[in-house]
Amino acid sequence: MSMSLLPGYRQTELVDPFEIFIGPVYEIGEGLARRYALPVDARHVNMGGRIHGGALMTFADLSLGQAVWDATGRAAVATTNMQTQFLRAVQIGDVLEVAPQITRHTRTLVFARGDYTVNRELVFTAQSVWKLLGEN
Repeated sequence: MSMSLLPGYRQTELVDPFEIFIGPVYEIGEGLARRYALPVDARHVNMGGRIHGGALMTFADLSLGQAVWDATGRAAVATTNMQTQFLRAVQIGDVLEVAPQITRHTRTLVFARGDYTVNRELVFTAQSVWKLLGEN
């Protein structure tokens, strides 16, 4: 997907080696006001031609994790729990978008959520809990 098809978006720098397999991922905005976009291509779908649940969950972990990273000053964190709801099929050529939200931040945990849309239609939701690693 050409960046010109996503006006204003720039390619996200992916640092997790596994996340590189799902990209490129695009972003717009800064810090906690950032939005992310994943153009769905043939690598992301199942045999039925619809996005694979694992691809959706990987994009959720990536985008919510970026928001948690921003909220913690890039502290080392790990996903401890993720709940997802699959609401509508996503197909090749769709652009999946999300504006992650931090809903709670304690000394040792960060809670995040996201509503994932295609053309502003809700297709998937995710809520996650992240553990701050290190001395807490």
